[in-house]
Amino acid sequence: MPGLAHPIARRALAVCAALGLLVTASGCLRLDLGLQIRSDDTVGGTFTAAWSEEFLERADEEGLDRAQLDAFLDALLDGVPGTERTAYDEHGYVGRTATFTDRPLAEFAELGGDEWGYLRLDHTGRHYELEGHWDLRTAGFLDPETFDDAEILLSVNFPARVTEHNGALDGRTVTWTMTPGEEYELSAVAVENDGRAFLIAGVAFAVLACALLWLWQWTRLRRYSVGDRPD
Repeated sequence: MPGLAHPIARRALAVCAALGLLVTASGCLRLDLGLQIRSDDTVGGTFTAAWSEEFLERADEEGLDRAQLDAFLDALLDGVPGTERTAYDEHGYVGRTATFTDRPLAEFAELGGDEWGYLRLDHTGRHYELEGHWDLRTAGFLDPETFDDAEILLSVNFPARVTEHNGALDGRTVTWTMTPGEEYELSAVAVENDGRAFLIAGVAFAVLACALLWLWQWTRLRRYSVGDRPD
């Protein structure tokens, strides 16, 4: 997963500890990774890291440094390659969104691989496959006792019809909602339409239409010839 590689996690944990967030940050964080797989085998998407407005108000009252709060979010986003960062302020959360485009699908063949898990995306023939294992019990910068109510979202939009999944499906997008302290298996399969089937169906339709047109013309001609026959 971009932005959550092990070195990034260590930096985020260091910032978090320096702020004393390990005793004050419960229920205040949103991490939202959205991937869009394109038919040309490229991937675009966004990764959002944001604090809740309620937590930021409490942090101001406790005198926490807003710059260090922002540094925590930046540490999470540092692993996203080739990105543009923009401000995020939606649904009661404030933070940053990193946007990336035109990344080769091959870069997503194996994401992660450290103790917190992995995510794999593959396109073979007409099939797109997603496989993942996330152990959020071991992601040290998301201590379950500290971030027990954190929102962790992963959504993947496929360029084909989704035939199997264990998330929540909306059209061609599968979304998984996760929380720290839990372990997750992620899976999804999408299948492109077979172009040959459409071709065969098109040819069959054309043949049927021609046959019906011929039958209609033959019926009219027969009626006309019968109608002109002398008594």
